[in-house]
Amino acid sequence: MKSKDIRHHLKAFAGCVQAREIDQARSMARELYNSLLKTSYAQVRGQASAAIMRRLLELEIEIGGENGDFRDFDNGQMTDLFIRGEVAGHMQTHMAPGPTLFTAVDFDVIARWFQAGAHDEVPKSAASVQFVHAWLGLFAEEAGILEPEEDTPADHSGFSEAIQKTVAKAPNAGKPFTDPITGMNFVWVPGNTFSMGDTFDEGVEDEKPVHEVKLSDFYMATCPVTQAQWECLMPENPSSFVGDDHPVEQVTLIDVQTFIDNLNAASKNGLHFNLPSEAQWEYAARSGGNNELYAGGQDPEAVAWYDENSSGGTAPVANKAPNGLGLYDMSGNVWEWCRDLYHPHAYRRHSENDPVCTSGDTDWVIRGGSWHLDAWSARCSRRFRFDPALFGPALGFRVVMTVDG
Repeated sequence: MKSKDIRHHLKAFAGCVQAREIDQARSMARELYNSLLKTSYAQVRGQASAAIMRRLLELEIEIGGENGDFRDFDNGQMTDLFIRGEVAGHMQTHMAPGPTLFTAVDFDVIARWFQAGAHDEVPKSAASVQFVHAWLGLFAEEAGILEPEEDTPADHSGFSEAIQKTVAKAPNAGKPFTDPITGMNFVWVPGNTFSMGDTFDEGVEDEKPVHEVKLSDFYMATCPVTQAQWECLMPENPSSFVGDDHPVEQVTLIDVQTFIDNLNAASKNGLHFNLPSEAQWEYAARSGGNNELYAGGQDPEAVAWYDENSSGGTAPVANKAPNGLGLYDMSGNVWEWCRDLYHPHAYRRHSENDPVCTSGDTDWVIRGGSWHLDAWSARCSRRFRFDPALFGPALGFRVVMTVDG
């Protein structure tokens, strides 16, 4: 994980803690801890003397087997390697003189906290998660993986002057809304109860069982975030298929969370933006929970860009028919990141009201299909998983919005 990605990951982690999404924060912390141990271990390994190197290689084989590769180690194995290899001590020999505070915490204690949290054996304490966030940041800085960041207010000078002076008017419930910062259009999605899952019996096991879910009201962007909207808040456009009105793609989950953090920081009047939960996404795609195979009806040609009609790339947004809520491109064009961690049996674990899956795999849910896959993949109930650190030319996102009060 690169320094920039670690900084973004720490900020996204902090956002989860602030939003009291404790399970999600723990999951991000586990991944970050593993990346930091591996990065710092690789640094020590590259600078070690022959004698130390032999000892570390012996430990890698002992812990991971004859073909053990530390890059494949889980948190427990990396902690074992760190402690037995006295890696923290070797790190200090390559640092500037002075005490290193991150060593004040026993690595084994941190590792056991992660393990207990994964099995819900410790209370969901925001304070403990905040402590781990601070410790991980300290570790990254003192290990030389991150440059220390000055404790200054968030700087949004990269936004245009017009954006800085904009104050959004709070939307009226039930009415469309245009975000003045990016120009994104939102429609009101009134909450209700619907049958979530493969109601047409055309899918796979992780789309079952069909189950009742009750959702609160929310707003959803009418289209995936476009490249022009992305560039309102982000310094670079990562997309393969360049065009202002094409969906932004090749974005990792960290990139997406940074965009959303920037949008929330620049917004006023109690507006809060986020990725949709998987349940919100499917409910909205099906025009408010209707029994639709695709987002807007039963004919993919009318509503979706997929392999048979896409000409080998993304298409400008809103060029196919909308669904019943006025949402475009929810079937096809690009996959869309959701807020849920992927779990193959998520539907057996969902709460009845506003469910979000915050435990399970390390992959996250993506929805909607894309320009390079068949129509079957663009079904409203189709679920897929993706590594949050990866990206691709067929993966973008859209946002939902809620309003205080």
